[in-house]
Amino acid sequence: MKRYQEKMEKISAEKMSASILQNPEMLFVAEEAAFDGKIQEVCDYVIEKQTAIILLAGPSASGKTTTAKKLIAHLKERGKKAERISLDNFYKPRDQLPAWKDGSVNFESIDGLDTDHFHSLMQRLWKEREADFPIFDFQENRRREKTFHVSYSPDTFLIFEGIHALNPLFFAAMDGHPCTGIYVSVHSDFAADDGRVLLSARQLRLTRRIIRDLVARGSTAANTLSMWDKVLKGERLYIQPYREVADIHINTTHGFEPFLYHDRIGVALADYPADAPGLEVVKSLVERYERFSPCSGEFLSSQSLIREFYKAL
Repeated sequence: MKRYQEKMEKISAEKMSASILQNPEMLFVAEEAAFDGKIQEVCDYVIEKQTAIILLAGPSASGKTTTAKKLIAHLKERGKKAERISLDNFYKPRDQLPAWKDGSVNFESIDGLDTDHFHSLMQRLWKEREADFPIFDFQENRRREKTFHVSYSPDTFLIFEGIHALNPLFFAAMDGHPCTGIYVSVHSDFAADDGRVLLSARQLRLTRRIIRDLVARGSTAANTLSMWDKVLKGERLYIQPYREVADIHINTTHGFEPFLYHDRIGVALADYPADAPGLEVVKSLVERYERFSPCSGEFLSSQSLIREFYKAL
């Protein structure tokens, strides 16, 4: 299994472009099969190592949620019991969140999570073999009255998913059970044959975030970009220090993404206000996508990780 390596992987933009023109369906099938192969390898690893506790972390728009759900599905296909616990459900209400030095709300810090409540529930789960976990309503900015019940036995795989999952505070709550740490990220640059980066991994991830925020949350590109610098700062402070402790690194980049997003990102950025912050980032993104020809999503699998970001406008 691959561990995290700081050096970015490279995807040949020319090779992907030729594949899109010749046989787009084959490219989509091959890329999605390759990603599912990574998930199968992880299942092999955790079953062989008998590490039923999985801590899955990664930065924003890396595909953590879908990766965790895919792991659950594949484990269940093998006859295993498996549960996903999202650490997002432990967020504190907005008025209890920490602040950055400029006074703005810090959504990225681990101090925004109720770790005491998490530890309490985990102690109950280990002791009583069951516990009721919270569900956080981000629209209402509070926990719902409804909870979800988790049962535990030694042969149950528990996947804890969230940006802080690899933080020692969460390792400490695992009561000494063997754990597998997984770091999920977009870790490929799309490059020309001469080595020039045509679209960086970070720009691809920003594209995912813009499209998802617009469709799933009704948030404009301007709003997403207004928070992006703080998101990146939070990653440097709270996520990246722990990525090298992960046992496994999963790169979620799919080779067809820039072609698939071409039209969607164009629509999302079309009305970007001229006086809004991040205009230079938008201009650069538009320019980058002009280097990729558009393709439709007709061959995108219904189970694809990319469905988390490629949604109907």
